[in-house]
Amino acid sequence: MQEKGVILDILDWPKSRAYLYWRLRRRLLEQEVVKKVLEANDTLSHGRTMSMLKRWFIEQQGAVKNYLWDNNKAVVEWLSQQLSDKLATTSVIEQNTRVVKRDHVLKQIKGLVQANPEVAMDSIIHITQHMTPNQRAELAHVLASLDTEGAARAKSTAS
Repeated sequence: MQEKGVILDILDWPKSRAYLYWRLRRRLLEQEVVKKVLEANDTLSHGRTMSMLKRWFIEQQGAVKNYLWDNNKAVVEWLSQQLSDKLATTSVIEQNTRVVKRDHVLKQIKGLVQANPEVAMDSIIHITQHMTPNQRAELAHVLASLDTEGAARAKSTAS
């Protein structure tokens, strides 16, 4: 079965209970993370979510320690620590889940505005009504810089 790629390795019978314990804990914690990520973006596949989780692990552990991904106990310890840390400042999983959700929402908004360009202005007005004064000032600055960039491009193409 190992030659066919169905199993990863042959279990040593005296160590099988410990191996299966850590493997099961890992799979349960991985499923918990996959559930969180899929709540943030339900268009992702399970495989893509698992590859994201592996990338997050390797990014935090460092490329030198990427071999730890194959160690069930090490991954369980990392996942347990990440899931117990609900603060976004310390939990890589929480930070990245927020980024996934943000990207998904932005993609949806862009798609809706592109499909319905006539509501773009109404949408901007509605959004700005729900912004803080600081956010509105930042938006005005961004819009002003877009105007100056557009004017500069128009001059360079006209010349």
